[in-house]
Amino acid sequence: MVKGIYFSFFLSYIAAATLLLLAGINASIIAIVAALFLWGFYFFHQKCLQKVLSQLHALYDIAQVRGIFTSVASHELRNPMATIYSSVDLIENYPESLSESEKAHLFENVRKNIHRMTKMMDDIVTIGKLQHKQIFCLPEETNILSLCSTICESLEPFKERIEITIPFQLPLSVIIDQALVDLILSNLLNNALKYSDRPVKLLINFKNNSLVFDVVDKGIGIPESEIEKLSQLFGRCSNTGTRKGIGIGMFLVTHCVKLHRGRMQIFSKQNQGTHFRITLPVLHVQNIAH
Repeated sequence: MVKGIYFSFFLSYIAAATLLLLAGINASIIAIVAALFLWGFYFFHQKCLQKVLSQLHALYDIAQVRGIFTSVASHELRNPMATIYSSVDLIENYPESLSESEKAHLFENVRKNIHRMTKMMDDIVTIGKLQHKQIFCLPEETNILSLCSTICESLEPFKERIEITIPFQLPLSVIIDQALVDLILSNLLNNALKYSDRPVKLLINFKNNSLVFDVVDKGIGIPESEIEKLSQLFGRCSNTGTRKGIGIGMFLVTHCVKLHRGRMQIFSKQNQGTHFRITLPVLHVQNIAH
């Protein structure tokens, strides 16, 4: 296609130069026209070259991300599948030798790993939509307390470790994007529960027409030099140890906060815990909770 455009340029130039010569135009004028043509052609060529290089870089990045994802996801998906298979095998083939509590434990393993795989696949689909700019901020009237309670309920069986704190006055109804807030809080809370064995705090405030969410844990913390890594796809800190994960949760949080035109702050010290503060602009609708 580009070659065809180049050929058309040169053909037009030759035709124009021929017409000028036949019309008896002064040679110096023809030289000026030729110089202008070559100048325009040079910049057109540079623009085409930059566009092609940009597309090549984008394709390279996509190929690199796909390669990393295939390697990491295949490993992360294999582990829960193996756990599910072994649990079902025990229940099916040795039911008499298992106590009721052992059966309950195996069923719980199956349920937890199915939930883990479902969340992973949902996150993968969301990442694809984000990269193709298919997710938008669509605010709607929302009961913020009800939404937060639903998000915490979805984190079962760890929901009991979440302590929700609200101020004396909080709008019952605000205009926010429920799906984006769900992705933000569920991923932050899931990480806090994963990297801390102690209770996790969720504080909800309303200041200056903005909702402020604070997710605080007393877990392993984040090395200061690695905080920026969290917003990268597949970025995981060096102190995560054997804790499972592929490093996509914080990538989703970062992009969802941006889509909601909000701000994220991270306060953390290694072995002392982590504090995420998310500030999202909203429209105050009505009513104040007391």
